[in-house]
Formats: sequence, C-alpha cells, structure tokens
Amino acid sequence: VNTTRPESKFCLQRLTKKKVFEPRKLFYSKIYGQNDELIDRSMAVFLPGPGTYTGEDTAELYVHGSRVVVDYLSKTLDRFDNVRSAKAGEFTKRAFFNSKMSLKDVNSLSYLLSAETQKQHTLAIHSREISSVMNAVRKKLVDLLCMLEAGIDFAEDVDFDRNSFILKIHDVEKELISIQQRAQKGTLICDGFRVVIIGRTNVGKSSLINRIAARDIAIVSPVEGTTRDALETRIEIASCPVTLIDTAGVRETSDYVEAEGVARTKLRVAEANLLLVVIDAAVVNPREHVEQVLAECDADGSVPVLVVVNKADKLKKHVVYNLPWQTVSVSCLENIGIGSLVDCITDIVDSLCGDDTDALLSRERQRALLSDSILALEEALEMSDFGDLALVAHHVRAAAEAVGEISGTVVNEEILDNIFSSFCIGKNAFYGMSKLIKG
Repeated sequence: VNTTRPESKFCLQRLTKKKVFEPRKLFYSKIYGQNDELIDRSMAVFLPGPGTYTGEDTAELYVHGSRVVVDYLSKTLDRFDNVRSAKAGEFTKRAFFNSKMSLKDVNSLSYLLSAETQKQHTLAIHSREISSVMNAVRKKLVDLLCMLEAGIDFAEDVDFDRNSFILKIHDVEKELISIQQRAQKGTLICDGFRVVIIGRTNVGKSSLINRIAARDIAIVSPVEGTTRDALETRIEIASCPVTLIDTAGVRETSDYVEAEGVARTKLRVAEANLLLVVIDAAVVNPREHVEQVLAECDADGSVPVLVVVNKADKLKKHVVYNLPWQTVSVSCLENIGIGSLVDCITDIVDSLCGDDTDALLSRERQRALLSDSILALEEALEMSDFGDLALVAHHVRAAAEAVGEISGTVVNEEILDNIFSSFCIGKNAFYGMSKLIKG
C-alpha cells in the first residue's frame, strides 16, 4: 500500500507508532489500526521526495495480501485527515506534474500495463518512438507555417515560392498517410484480432470454437438454431490477442429471437478481421454455398475469408475443394485438422500484424488526430489554389496542433484525463493526499 504527498510520513508514524525512521531503509514493524488494534506485521519504508516515483514524500507498506488485511488498512487510512483513495493513474499523474515523467513516458507505461501478449509488450516498449517520428513531422509543419507567415507579413519583401510550398505539403501529407496505413497494424496488436465464425445452422460452428479455444465456450446441440447470440472468447495466436466469436446460424426464420441473432451476426461480421465460413462436408455446391452465406451476412470482401469444411470424417474419400478462398478440412467430432486450421489462422494473423512494431499508432485518439491532420493539409492545399495564404496558414496550424497532440508536444487537460483514466489499479491499493491533488 502506497501513500504520497507530505502527509505520508505522518501516516507511517500513525500506523507503526514509530516517530523516527531512517529514510529509504526498510524496517519491520507492527501495523496498527485506528483504535490501536493490530492489523498486520510487515515491512515498511519512508521515501522522502523528490527522489521518488511521484517526486513527493512517499510511504510504502508491504502487508500480506489477504483481502481482510488490505481492507482493514484501507479503512484505517480513510479515517486519517486529508487522505483518500487515489484515482486510476493518479500517482503517475503526480509524477507527470512534478516533471518526473514526460507524456511519452506516461503513454509508454499505459501501453505496458495493458499489454497481454508479446507483441503488445514490444509495441509498448517502442511506443516512445512514435513521439520522435511525429515531432519530426511537426517540425516540418512549423517550418512551413513560418514560410507562410513570412509571406503574409512581408509580402512585399519576401518572394513566396508557391510551387515549392505545395511540394513540401504533399511530402508531409504522404508521410502522414504512410503512418496512417501502418496504424492498422498497431490497432490489431493493441485492440486484438477479431475472428468471426459464420455459417448455416448446425454446421458445427459452436463445436469449432470449442476446439480452437480448447475449452467449452458454446453449448453444442443437434437442434438447429441453438446459438441465438454471439459468444466470445479471447486467446493468443502469433503473440497477438485474438477474439474468437461464435455467431448464430444464418437462415430464413420466423422466430424473433433467432432473427435477432442473425442480425447481430451481421454486426459482428462488420467488425471482423477474419471470417471463418463453416460448411458441411456433404454440401453439394460449396462455392455457391459460401457465396450465399457471405452475401446473407453482408460481408463486403474487405477482410480475409477462410473456409472450414467440417464433418470431414463422414467423407469416404479425400476431396479437393477448388475454391477461391483458402480452405481447411476438419472434423470437430474426431478433433481432426484443428491444428492445421490454427496454423492457417496464425499465418493470417501474423501477415496482418507482422513483426515490425516500431513507431505504430495504437490508440483511437491518436488515429483520430492523425486523420484530422491529414484532412487539414488537404484543406490547406485546396485553399492554396485560391491564393489566400491566411486560410492556408490556418489549416497548416491545425495540422501541426493535431500532430503535436499525438507526440505530446501539445497537451491539454482533456488529453491528460483521457490518458490517466486508462490506468487501472486495484481497489484501495494506492492512496493519495486529496488536499493538494488538483491536476
């Protein structure tokens, strides 16, 4: 349990009944409650600022992990004057305001804390690099802005080279578009790869998700239409988080609940990064069958499709499927071909996520700002056709500000609140002093 701010020393004195302790030296002590009752015996330490995480006086108590002990200590601290539970990310926020961390450090820590897979960890480690990349882009925009301002303020003395300016704007725009295209990779690594399983009723979709996940996720039944709503489970493939989604079977139905399930299937298809179309090995015309399923699910062809031929154990001989999609034959009943299917999914995930995780945008806010900056440059180019340098400067300035927010050069309170709110801490695990925490 941590406390920060000047009152930390007082808190430690009250809890341990010790008036003096050597700074930065661990000591063993009894921990007492509000009415001098014994809570625990633990190690503790007082760390005077500014050489601490937050830059302020800090006390740390290493109590045993029992929920009763932690809750008891929490309630005791809550009764002290000017003490309250810290909000998510508040210790890091104090560190930022006390210049112990830069915004790049904060963002990098946020990514690291939320990392669940090796690729997410690598992305977090390299996340600081995007700031350097965006700072370089922002410098180019600032230089262009200076060129514009000179052309506006000293029109008679400065020969404004419009063609050179337009070429430089185009170069910056191309650079931002390239970053935007690579941002999809960062999104997949950060948010996860969504594999949606679709097909007719009773073709074995639920059995398939159970086999891939190696545990029972969905209820398996010979009754058609058993799955009414989408079921999700999260696994790791190719060092990326992958969400498997089992959906309701696609067919014409008068049942309201089942029809709603089909409608939700279409929504999941729209969010998919990979579609697994499950068909029965006995189907007469597999290509037409798959095309109908894709059409009825409103699949627009923007994501890869992997056809899974289930119930292959029923076939008397090996069948070669000449389909325009990658195809894998499996038997969920006999657990045949599942390994090959997972290998195919792994190859697709790996090809889309890749190994290069340097300088990737992975947050929705960053991607939105990147789109804003590109749009602003497009508007600047459009205004340049009319020769109004003031309007051109306005849009270039907007682009520079958007890029600056991505890199951390431009900061406002809303951005900080958004970043720090993404931090997660255990309930009553950390404490801050309320009277000076104002942000």
